Amino acid sequence: MLPKLNLDLPEPEWIALLKAERARGKSVSQIARETGLARSSLSMLLSGTYPAQSLDLVTSKHATRVLQLYRDQVLCPHLHRGIGADACRKFAAAPMSTSNPEKLRHWRACRRCPLNPQTGEPK
Repeated sequence: MLPKLNLDLPEPEWIALLKAERARGKSVSQIARETGLARSSLSMLLSGTYPAQSLDLVTSKHATRVLQLYRDQVLCPHLHRGIGADACRKFAAAPMSTSNPEKLRHWRACRRCPLNPQTGEPK
Protein backbone atom coordinates (compact mmCIF):
# COMPACT_ATOMS: atom_id res chain seq x y z
CA MET A 1 0.00 0.00 0.00
CA LEU A 2 1.35 3.41 -0.93
CA PRO A 3 1.77 5.99 1.82
CA LYS A 4 -0.77 8.78 1.80
CA LEU A 5 0.58 12.02 0.41
CA ASN A 6 0.02 14.97 2.68
CA LEU A 7 0.79 17.96 0.51
CA ASP A 8 -1.59 20.40 2.19
CA LEU A 9 -2.94 21.46 -1.18
CA PRO A 10 -5.95 23.75 -1.25
CA GLU A 11 -9.29 22.06 -1.68
CA PRO A 12 -10.57 22.17 -5.28
CA GLU A 13 -13.38 24.65 -5.84
CA TRP A 14 -15.79 22.00 -7.09
CA ILE A 15 -15.38 19.90 -3.94
CA ALA A 16 -16.06 22.98 -1.82
CA LEU A 17 -19.31 23.41 -3.79
CA LEU A 18 -20.28 19.81 -3.06
CA LYS A 19 -19.61 20.36 0.65
CA ALA A 20 -21.68 23.55 0.58
CA GLU A 21 -24.62 21.67 -0.94
CA ARG A 22 -24.29 19.03 1.79
CA ALA A 23 -24.19 21.78 4.44
CA ARG A 24 -27.43 23.21 2.99
CA GLY A 25 -29.13 19.97 3.95
CA LYS A 26 -29.05 17.92 0.78
CA SER A 27 -28.40 14.23 1.23
CA VAL A 28 -25.36 12.56 -0.28
CA SER A 29 -27.68 10.46 -2.45
CA GLN A 30 -29.46 13.55 -3.77
CA ILE A 31 -26.19 15.31 -4.64
CA ALA A 32 -24.90 12.11 -6.29
CA ARG A 33 -28.02 11.91 -8.49
CA GLU A 34 -27.73 15.59 -9.47
CA THR A 35 -24.04 15.42 -10.35
CA GLY A 36 -23.74 11.91 -11.75
CA LEU A 37 -21.10 10.93 -9.19
CA ALA A 38 -21.26 7.52 -7.58
CA ARG A 39 -22.71 7.85 -4.08
CA SER A 40 -19.78 6.07 -2.45
CA SER A 41 -17.23 8.21 -4.30
CA LEU A 42 -19.08 11.37 -3.33
CA SER A 43 -19.18 10.29 0.29
CA MET A 44 -15.41 9.71 0.29
CA LEU A 45 -14.77 13.05 -1.44
CA LEU A 46 -16.87 14.89 1.14
CA SER A 47 -15.17 13.17 4.07
CA GLY A 48 -11.66 13.60 2.64
CA THR A 49 -10.99 9.87 2.43
CA TYR A 50 -11.00 9.45 -1.36
CA PRO A 51 -8.38 6.71 -1.98
CA ALA A 52 -6.70 8.11 -5.11
CA GLN A 53 -3.29 9.76 -4.85
CA SER A 54 -4.53 12.52 -7.17
CA LEU A 55 -7.93 13.99 -7.88
CA ASP A 56 -7.05 14.66 -11.53
CA LEU A 57 -9.18 11.88 -13.00
CA VAL A 58 -12.28 12.57 -10.92
CA THR A 59 -11.83 16.31 -11.54
CA SER A 60 -11.69 15.84 -15.30
CA LYS A 61 -14.82 13.69 -15.20
CA HIS A 62 -17.02 15.63 -12.78
CA ALA A 63 -15.78 19.15 -11.98
CA THR A 64 -17.33 20.72 -15.07
CA ARG A 65 -20.77 19.29 -14.25
CA VAL A 66 -20.58 20.39 -10.60
CA LEU A 67 -19.52 23.94 -11.49
CA GLN A 68 -22.18 24.22 -14.17
CA LEU A 69 -24.89 22.82 -11.92
CA TYR A 70 -24.19 24.73 -8.71
CA ARG A 71 -22.50 27.91 -9.90
CA ASP A 72 -23.48 28.29 -13.58
CA GLN A 73 -19.81 28.26 -14.58
CA VAL A 74 -17.45 26.22 -16.73
CA LEU A 75 -14.16 24.73 -15.60
CA CYS A 76 -11.42 26.57 -17.49
CA PRO A 77 -8.73 23.99 -18.29
CA HIS A 78 -6.05 26.71 -18.41
CA LEU A 79 -6.95 28.51 -15.17
CA HIS A 80 -7.96 25.29 -13.35
CA ARG A 81 -10.97 27.05 -11.81
CA GLY A 82 -14.53 27.90 -12.67
CA ILE A 83 -15.30 30.98 -14.73
CA GLY A 84 -18.59 32.36 -15.98
CA ALA A 85 -19.72 31.92 -19.55
CA ASP A 86 -19.20 35.65 -20.21
CA ALA A 87 -15.62 35.48 -18.98
CA CYS A 88 -15.03 32.41 -21.14
CA ARG A 89 -16.34 34.25 -24.21
CA LYS A 90 -14.19 37.29 -23.33
CA PHE A 91 -11.02 35.19 -23.06
CA ALA A 92 -11.85 33.37 -26.30
CA ALA A 93 -12.47 36.61 -28.23
CA ALA A 94 -9.42 38.45 -26.86
CA PRO A 95 -6.71 39.31 -29.36
CA MET A 96 -3.32 37.64 -29.12
CA SER A 97 -1.13 39.40 -26.58
CA THR A 98 2.47 40.02 -27.60
CA SER A 99 3.50 41.87 -24.45
CA ASN A 100 2.21 39.64 -21.63
CA PRO A 101 3.46 36.03 -21.54
CA GLU A 102 0.62 34.83 -19.27
CA LYS A 103 -2.04 36.30 -21.56
CA LEU A 104 -0.31 34.69 -24.54
CA ARG A 105 -0.36 31.27 -22.80
CA HIS A 106 -4.07 31.76 -22.03
CA TRP A 107 -4.77 32.82 -25.62
CA ARG A 108 -3.02 29.67 -26.93
CA ALA A 109 -4.92 27.49 -24.47
CA CYS A 110 -8.23 29.02 -25.60
CA ARG A 111 -7.48 28.15 -29.21
CA ARG A 112 -7.16 24.45 -28.32
CA CYS A 113 -9.94 24.37 -25.72
CA PRO A 114 -12.98 22.15 -26.43
CA LEU A 115 -15.13 24.63 -24.45
CA ASN A 116 -14.21 27.60 -26.66
CA PRO A 117 -17.53 29.23 -27.65
CA GLN A 118 -16.01 30.48 -30.92
CA THR A 119 -15.38 26.97 -32.24
CA GLY A 120 -19.10 26.21 -32.26
CA GLU A 121 -18.76 23.35 -29.76
CA PRO A 122 -21.63 23.18 -27.25
CA LYS A 123 -20.77 23.89 -23.63
